[in-house]
Amino acid sequence: MLKQNKSFQFLVGAFVLFLAWKCYTLGIFDFLLDDDRAEGFESVNLLALVATAAVSAVQLVGVCAILLVSGLQPLAEKAVDYLRGLFPRASEAADKVENVIDAAKLNEALTNLDNRINALADKIEGKK
Repeated sequence: MLKQNKSFQFLVGAFVLFLAWKCYTLGIFDFLLDDDRAEGFESVNLLALVATAAVSAVQLVGVCAILLVSGLQPLAEKAVDYLRGLFPRASEAADKVENVIDAAKLNEALTNLDNRINALADKIEGKK
């Protein structure tokens, strides 16, 4: 479901780009960007094209991040199990939280919310 949700893809992509920008401002990528800056050009039509391409690029970054994370899920589960073994008090607290929260009800509520948002979006798009 998340792999097909364009809004989620955009948000994940925006977060990854923000993280990359923060790393850039901290100078982590300086060794890659030692070249002099090239001069560019601008145009109103070019601006619309660049804006559209930027949104698509952010969405693509989100898709790549989702695919990367979903492929690493088994490894992450093993890592969490290992860390829970190292910290038994935190593991007990996590068990209590897992027992209190009903995952099926949470999933159902989030699915219903997603359906309502999609229905509202369809109504808004239909009015335009």
